[in-house]
Amino acid sequence: MNWTSENYYFTKLEKKELSEFIHFYLGTTREFFHLDNAPDEEYSRQYENLIREDLLFFDKSIYYVMRDTKKHAIQASIRITYWDRETTLPIQQLFSIKKENLLIAEIDHFWHIGRFIISQKITGQRISILKKMLFDAFFPPFYLGNGLVIAECDKKLVRTLFNLGIPSYQLGVPIIYLYSETLPIYIKTTWLNSFIEKNKLAQYCFGNTIDAHKIFDIAKKIPPYKNDKDRDAN
Repeated sequence: MNWTSENYYFTKLEKKELSEFIHFYLGTTREFFHLDNAPDEEYSRQYENLIREDLLFFDKSIYYVMRDTKKHAIQASIRITYWDRETTLPIQQLFSIKKENLLIAEIDHFWHIGRFIISQKITGQRISILKKMLFDAFFPPFYLGNGLVIAECDKKLVRTLFNLGIPSYQLGVPIIYLYSETLPIYIKTTWLNSFIEKNKLAQYCFGNTIDAHKIFDIAKKIPPYKNDKDRDAN
């Protein structure tokens, strides 16, 4: 997938930019639901929760962001995180899902995808931007093979993923989270084959392959899950 624009460019987020990133994510979410005048204390609480989570996951993640060329402000984002099977994922807390229910047998590596949002200010090329960001985030676990991608996903986005050729498995009943109906899902990397093949070009995948190796290097430094034999028994 070869995407270019005179008005926007894609880059990766640096740790020092996390505060800017969380403000963009929360502000864009509230704009979508017309909640610009929400109480300050609620915003502060949400900000603290999200920044705490992102600081926890940052060193095991790649954040892809799209910025505009004039002010270099973030206009879209997505995050892919390697899960060490020890750190508590948001899906476990939000939906009371046990770790054992996520450790699917015969899966070699586990991931969490999140912070996927596109500013309402983007009026053109939204589908192209959406496909590119999903491609960027899904490619590393797909490239490494036989993985599982876990997410808390807006119900409408789940339908969009399906229409793009990305099926998912629903782990529980939906809840309202950050103002939208949100589902707990997982996606096996084998289910991504059609989407990846349909959207890739040789010259485009080079950077994604580098990112895949980066995450693989991160994964190698993390000790194996101590109860692997229990997973295999499931």
